[in-house]
Amino acid sequence: MDVIAALIFCRELPAGDAVQSESTFPPAGASVCPERRGRGRRGRRGVTRSMVTTLGPKMAAEWGGGAGYSGSGPGRSRWRWSGSMWVRSVLLLLGGLRASATSTPVSLGSSPPCRHHVPSDTEVINKVHLKANHVVKRDVDEHLRIKTVYDKSVEELLPEKKNLVKNKLFPQAISYLEKTFQVRRPAGTILLSRQCATNQYLRKENDPHRYCTGECAAHTRCGPVVVPEEHLQQCRVYRGGKWPHRAVGVPDQEGISDADFVLYVGALATERCSQENIISYAAYCQQEADMDRPIAGYANLCPNMISTQPQEFIGMLSTVKHEVIHALGFSAGLFAFYHDKDGNPLTSRFADGLPPFNYSLGLYQWSDKVVRKVERLWDVRDNKIVRHTVYLLVTPRVVEEARKHFDCPVLEGMELENQGGMGTELNHWEKRLLENEAMTGSHTQNRVLSRITLALMEDTGWYKANYSMAEKLDWGRGMGCDFVRKSCKFWIDQQRQKRQTLSPYCDTLRSNPLQLTCRQDQRAVAVCNLQKFPKPLPQEYQYFDELSGIPAEDLPYYGGSVEIADYCPFSQEFSWHLSGEYQRSSDCRILENQPEIFKNYGAEKYGPHSVCLIQKSAFVMEKCERKLSYPDWGSGCYQVSCSPQGLKVWVQDTSYLCSRAGQVLPISIQMNGWIHDGNLLCPSCWDFCELCPPETDPPATNLTRALPLDLCSCSSSLVVTLWLLLGNLFPLLAGFLLCVWH
Repeated sequence: MDVIAALIFCRELPAGDAVQSESTFPPAGASVCPERRGRGRRGRRGVTRSMVTTLGPKMAAEWGGGAGYSGSGPGRSRWRWSGSMWVRSVLLLLGGLRASATSTPVSLGSSPPCRHHVPSDTEVINKVHLKANHVVKRDVDEHLRIKTVYDKSVEELLPEKKNLVKNKLFPQAISYLEKTFQVRRPAGTILLSRQCATNQYLRKENDPHRYCTGECAAHTRCGPVVVPEEHLQQCRVYRGGKWPHRAVGVPDQEGISDADFVLYVGALATERCSQENIISYAAYCQQEADMDRPIAGYANLCPNMISTQPQEFIGMLSTVKHEVIHALGFSAGLFAFYHDKDGNPLTSRFADGLPPFNYSLGLYQWSDKVVRKVERLWDVRDNKIVRHTVYLLVTPRVVEEARKHFDCPVLEGMELENQGGMGTELNHWEKRLLENEAMTGSHTQNRVLSRITLALMEDTGWYKANYSMAEKLDWGRGMGCDFVRKSCKFWIDQQRQKRQTLSPYCDTLRSNPLQLTCRQDQRAVAVCNLQKFPKPLPQEYQYFDELSGIPAEDLPYYGGSVEIADYCPFSQEFSWHLSGEYQRSSDCRILENQPEIFKNYGAEKYGPHSVCLIQKSAFVMEKCERKLSYPDWGSGCYQVSCSPQGLKVWVQDTSYLCSRAGQVLPISIQMNGWIHDGNLLCPSCWDFCELCPPETDPPATNLTRALPLDLCSCSSSLVVTLWLLLGNLFPLLAGFLLCVWH
């Protein structure tokens, strides 16, 4: 009866449910009669008069279940019936599969901004004296050694989460950081100071210890994690009168040997976890006396945000690296403690050895040898120029690496984030300029730790960096001073005048259907994140004098969806969701992102050797007399390989040679009983291969497609299917006439 029900159409669809085809075809089992309207979930399927089924741009799940795609449809439409439609509908039923598929909503992959909590002066213990190590003498500049200590909250996680945290996530993150950084000065055994019950203490000249005025705290914490007793010095108190002090309680413990930094890892459901929708947060909690280097810190994972899905591991690993780097040195609260290459403080100190404290900011105040305020001239809409205030990190190695990266020899330093509120501002690189750098303020796509971040860690005076561990950052590379010192409007306008690509920015409105493109590094399918906001953007972030189809009075409402990128629109990878649950991302390199067989219109292949290629035309799936196309097209993921002849693109098991960049590859392959036809654009061989032959014109292409055997005409079930149709002809016509009559 599903076959028959699929041919009974009698109701008008509500607004937003129409497809863009001239004729439409409801799915099997659809509730279409007026008395059943509203039951079940609404779906959208269509069949054009040319026998190409176009899946509507605003997709819902199949009528039997699943989640829908959020967005606006093209308006109201009515199921239409004609004699030719009857014939085509019968042919569709003979094709074996329904003329429909399920689509899921698309979500741009941007995490909430990282709000790094700069510890207050009461949360951090400075000038901790390291216990001399008389057993092993270390040479200067040895690899950083991080000792990971897991809180009992980690042990209480579900087994699969506990295994992820202890055996994969932190071991891999710590291993990377230990290989990347060396400690510039040797360390002794780490024995941490105890916190005071009243947060009040005194220090005595020529005495490395601090003395609580009253009592020591019952527990010493590093962030939310309780520090084990065996890691602590003896409690020392001063209760008035003359010195000497009095040491009370358990004597000095053994401490942590063979480590330069101890990281306390927790999985506590803290107030921050519930309020900020974050995966993890971290900071330092104690600094050593000689060079002010952090020697202890914490990282807390919000237990409800820990995902064991393989597709999300890379993102979580990047988040952990990001947070631990905050604890090691990339923090506005530590800028005032940075040293030069000779070990001298870059910010002047008082007699107690500490820099001045800025009570309005709640942190120690750095000098202009570390961070400097600069005014930029900023192009905005209506040919206006306004002043735009930025803060630049101006330490020597950072300046050198930033100038090389952007190819701007007069660049004063690397911009710090100026948006996102407390914890995001000043504690990260500017998102507009280093979009997918790991130490920007939000995770949008493909985080990499670049040479610029390694340079900052070296400029702390505490580490040396192994630059071979730096990851390639394509964003902004070689784009010059106009890109790095002016607004994105200036860059976009200049590129338009030159008739050149706007990359890495874009000006394509997000719409239905989606116009897909590739991320700048060609490792993921992407979409331009230009959108309309409910209120006009601040003047300094209004960049457009015109947008196709947008009235002039509405232009102030348009900008990129990422606020901390100064609302500059850029092509961004995204993810698919079903019923609000994450399904997969558009990162080509992740095998688990492979689409289901009958949703793989472009014959895509995800995996470690896959890249994003531009589709010159929409792919069409063909079987018998039935064709399917998908409205969201423009790019897809395909495997590539390097050969002496040049770059090869692999679709299914067929290779296509790219003779030059921009060459159109006609694709026609058979996969799972369907013919997939489309066209791909060749990228430059040099984008992916170390050696490439000279570009040449491709050989003439044979455009005649050799069709495989028409399985439909040979199907043993054809006769049976026809008899079933004829046997149900009269109930079918009766049902149709009944619906029309009512």
